[in-house]
Amino acid sequence: MKCIRIGAVWCPACLIMRNRWKKLDSSLKDIEIVEYDLDMDEDKITYEVGNILPVCIFEKEGVEIERIIGEKTEKELQEVLKKVGVKI
Repeated sequence: MKCIRIGAVWCPACLIMRNRWKKLDSSLKDIEIVEYDLDMDEDKITYEVGNILPVCIFEKEGVEIERIIGEKTEKELQEVLKKVGVKI
């Protein structure tokens, strides 16, 4: 499974979420994490992002299975991770 995180340096919610993800990342062993900056990596982003940042897309075998949009609490992140089958 892959977790694709898309944010921007100018986005306050992205900075907040980056810190929340850092707390969880050490326990995410069975997942590949890819991070993109919306402005700098525009040519690498293959998904439609929309107007609200950050966006986190969970992908399995090349297919999107779940998406998180905007700022979420650590508990909300944990719930989504469990939903997609990631052990924390």
